[in-house]
Amino acid sequence: MIKSDHRNVLAISLSQFGMAFCWNFIVVSMPFYILSISPYSLRETLIWTGLILGFPNLVVTISSNFWGMLTSRYSPKLLYLRAMLINTVLFLLMGFTHNLHLLFLIRIVQGVMGGFSTLGLIIVSSSSPRERLSADIGFFQTFLTLGFLVGPPLGALAASAFGYRGAFIVTSAFALAFSIFCFFGVTDVPRTPKSDRVLGRGTINRQTVPAWVLCFMASVQLMFLPSVLPNILQSFQMEKAVALRWAGTIIMLYSATATLGTYFCSRLSVKIGVERMIVLLVLLGTLFQSLLALSGGMVSFIVIRMVQTGLIAATVPLVISLFAVEGKGGTIGFLNSGRFAGNGLGAILATSLLAFSNLTALYLSISAMTLLALVGFRFSLARGQTRDMTKGPRADGPFAQTTQ
Repeated sequence: MIKSDHRNVLAISLSQFGMAFCWNFIVVSMPFYILSISPYSLRETLIWTGLILGFPNLVVTISSNFWGMLTSRYSPKLLYLRAMLINTVLFLLMGFTHNLHLLFLIRIVQGVMGGFSTLGLIIVSSSSPRERLSADIGFFQTFLTLGFLVGPPLGALAASAFGYRGAFIVTSAFALAFSIFCFFGVTDVPRTPKSDRVLGRGTINRQTVPAWVLCFMASVQLMFLPSVLPNILQSFQMEKAVALRWAGTIIMLYSATATLGTYFCSRLSVKIGVERMIVLLVLLGTLFQSLLALSGGMVSFIVIRMVQTGLIAATVPLVISLFAVEGKGGTIGFLNSGRFAGNGLGAILATSLLAFSNLTALYLSISAMTLLALVGFRFSLARGQTRDMTKGPRADGPFAQTTQ
């Protein structure tokens, strides 16, 4: 076991806060920016919005696996820094295009470079003792979520004050600053084993696939909303300028509860059990996801959304912590890719369903799919625990915390 390095955990968590801040600094104004430059009809523009916001996250779903496997060949810190610098350039380029096709292409390239949070998870898991792993990964996720909290309101203010291009320039400057901080603040860790270079049975199996699906659906619940937020606010009879300012505030409020939920639930899971906490959070979070369909106005909608995100937010880091004790970059990358897939498909699902249906259908569909994912996850763990007990107790692995 590698000796714990709290400085590494803190530095990586802060740098992830910085990049999440930059991503969400622009995400709140991106739908409005697309709407302002689009030459297409409202329906076509809505589809383009979903693709530009969501499809890069689907690309990250693939690339994050390879980021994890590359750590068996290259320095994790070096890979991490290069990814941050390339994202810095891409933020700047997005502010200088008024063509949706080119904007989409830039976002695709950003998706290829966007899976580097897997590297952060690998560095954190390599710097943490087993007994603190779930808490440290939760700490990492808390700062990631905190970036979601701080970015949107400041991004909305920047877009209002400096225009859309100015907001992109400011984002790029922030990204560069966090890259410099990361260069001095992060200590490198050993490369992952060479046997982890290729996705195989040790990475994709009957336990990790249902865990991936659950990470995917939890991320859909968290991240589907921004792409359809202009339409939701329009249903509340808001003017465009007022809606832009409210969009940042709403995302800030529910990101705040997501941050708090991740922090406290990750620590509480050490006492009551990681698996029990996951089941409880998913069930309650899905219940409040369904209740969004019954919200009668903006205030009730915001309150329900805040509770829902506060419950569901800790699911992904807790699921990853079950498997991270094995220290495999490929496995961590695979599970982390479920989060990116949920981020991407959440936006595409939301805009597609809204284009041809309504918000109620969207909320209830996400709830139903999440419950199915939870059932599959619990069934896979039950089978894994039964098989593990027939072979004797294990010292590590995704079921060690329940079989010891």
